Amino acid sequence: MAKVKIGIIGAGGIANNHAHYYRQITDVELVAVADIVEERAVSFAQRWGIPPEGVFTDYIKMLDSVELDAVSVCTPHAVHAKPTIEALKRGVHALVEKPMASSGAEALEMLRAAKASGKILMVGFQTRWSPELGAARKIVASGALGRIYYAEATLGGRRRGIPGSPTFVKRELAGGGVLLDLGCYAIDNLMFVLGHPRPLTISATVEAAIGKQREAVVEGGWPWNPEEFEVEDFVAAFIRFEGGLTMVLKESWAMHADALGSSFILGTKGGLRLSPLEVYRDEWGYMTNTTLKLPQVDIYRERIRSFVEAVKRGGPSPIDPREIVVEMFIIDAIYESARKGREVEVKLPSEVLG
Repeated sequence: MAKVKIGIIGAGGIANNHAHYYRQITDVELVAVADIVEERAVSFAQRWGIPPEGVFTDYIKMLDSVELDAVSVCTPHAVHAKPTIEALKRGVHALVEKPMASSGAEALEMLRAAKASGKILMVGFQTRWSPELGAARKIVASGALGRIYYAEATLGGRRRGIPGSPTFVKRELAGGGVLLDLGCYAIDNLMFVLGHPRPLTISATVEAAIGKQREAVVEGGWPWNPEEFEVEDFVAAFIRFEGGLTMVLKESWAMHADALGSSFILGTKGGLRLSPLEVYRDEWGYMTNTTLKLPQVDIYRERIRSFVEAVKRGGPSPIDPREIVVEMFIIDAIYESARKGREVEVKLPSEVLG
């Protein structure tokens, strides 16, 4: 069987993660890389065995010059959409890093390009292969927790979170701050576990509370340049869904507290905490806490393996891109609510309804 030919668009840090796991699959061949910084593209190619003729500074030239089955899009957040769309237009399957895009409108364009091409569009949420999330999803779907009425999604730490690279903190490259970087994970985790309920309204706030402070102390994390900091480092949102479910989202890159708490779900017959996974119920006349023993899984390996297997089959995507488009419109509504200082409606396009 012919090897699956892979190209990499963007040769930054996360691209090495993709290349590492592609190289572990015997019938995959890394054949090309494109990065606007030539030295970075050359270094990446040398590290991962890509031939010199497969090195480009223009991803369009790469797509037009090299026979590819699929690409990994590992560019900065604000430039995920265009390379993905251009690959799909040329009949090339695409695995794009999170977040899917920097807006719901961009994500919708990507979805439409995938539908028009008939090729796979997968957003790289490796947490979809987390044993904790998989088990939590089964527990919720079983009805063991009763009607789910409340959930919290949290990520963040005191000073370890603000990335030092301008690609995360300059708006033209990042598109947004902690909401796009970490919040997209927290939203996807709970949407996946809860079976993708339909969002209705959102009330939210965002803050650049620490990132602009020259005097902020950094211990055990990345130093950043406050002069370049143009995005939010804190977000809180209250989200209403169909069926009476409400969710609180809290994310922070940096704050004056140790943690924001654990992500959890409350139902009328039980509840659960996501990490480590623990289930709370009333059983046999007692309040019980059950900690599940789950297997260890390399979720990054499973992400790449699942994508490659889908490419071989010709689809479908291991992660339905329509689900992620909905999440991007949730993110849009969070930013809109924060700008307007009031609750706003989540307006979903027809392509993701039903």
